[in-house]
Amino acid sequence: MRVVGLAIAIVLGLSTFQVHDAAAAPQGKRVAHLTTLATHPFIAQLSKALTERAKQFGMDVTTFSTPFDAALQAQQLDDAIAQKFDLIALLAASEQAIIPPMTRAKRAGVPVILVNSQPKDGTDESLFVTFIGEDHNELGRITGESMLKALKESGRDGGKVALITGSLHEGVAPRRVAGFKAALAKNPKVEIVAIEDAKWDTATSERIAGQLFARFAARGGLDGVYGMADNQAVAIIQAAEAAGIKVGSGKGELIVLGSNCLKSGIAMIKAGKQYSSGTQVPTRTGVRTAEVIADYFSDKRFPKYMFLPVETISRDNVSKWEAACTF
Repeated sequence: MRVVGLAIAIVLGLSTFQVHDAAAAPQGKRVAHLTTLATHPFIAQLSKALTERAKQFGMDVTTFSTPFDAALQAQQLDDAIAQKFDLIALLAASEQAIIPPMTRAKRAGVPVILVNSQPKDGTDESLFVTFIGEDHNELGRITGESMLKALKESGRDGGKVALITGSLHEGVAPRRVAGFKAALAKNPKVEIVAIEDAKWDTATSERIAGQLFARFAARGGLDGVYGMADNQAVAIIQAAEAAGIKVGSGKGELIVLGSNCLKSGIAMIKAGKQYSSGTQVPTRTGVRTAEVIADYFSDKRFPKYMFLPVETISRDNVSKWEAACTF
């Protein structure tokens, strides 16, 4: 497994989470990994990378997944507390609903590390040790800039753009939407005409895309669609081709963008059907999370937020990222 770009952007100050026994070490520690849609390739690979790297430190990881059922995840967190896991690595299904069980974890003395999904703005930072993952607002912003670039290259000064997103309750998707909107605000002639929640699902994204193409056909069609993960972008491309809509970045073609850099998205970029993706590499996140957990049990201190670097992937640099995004 090739791991790239493990450098992190250090922001804010050092974690204020209480340090434990100075003789502690990661060997033998039990970690509960609470995550979302286990069937999604990104989530599956992140969990696999975390588990395999943790084993190298002598830690045992048990994974609990939920299809974005916030109540179920809250119960899973409570169960992890009751089972006396040494630490909880949490990829939250809902940034709001997870606060009460995180509060209970703090009271029980069970540390929580947040993975991938940033905490809700204003969250009491004493509830978690650290956050590990990308800045999703920044991922959305660079994708918005990519859309503006693609529209300009195709000879359009404006256009109608739709977003087919991941779960809007999770925290990731709303931040990407906000960043995307901020970038598009540079050109008021570019209009966001629809934001549809597909919860990261491929089949749902294809169905929604087909409905959007039919809905806007009488208005001259859409100029661009942002599929928030590459599996969603590929689904959008499939729906477009089924509707007889040509995809690409040429004059009059539908511009499709993705993120999360899946193998399918890399293939579509190379084929000229997907304009760009973003560097959210699950193996990188999983490996780095396991290393930080091991550091925690070794009494090392680290920042409250550990942002992994982000970059736009396009035909210009796709070869640089192809190996990392193929898993």
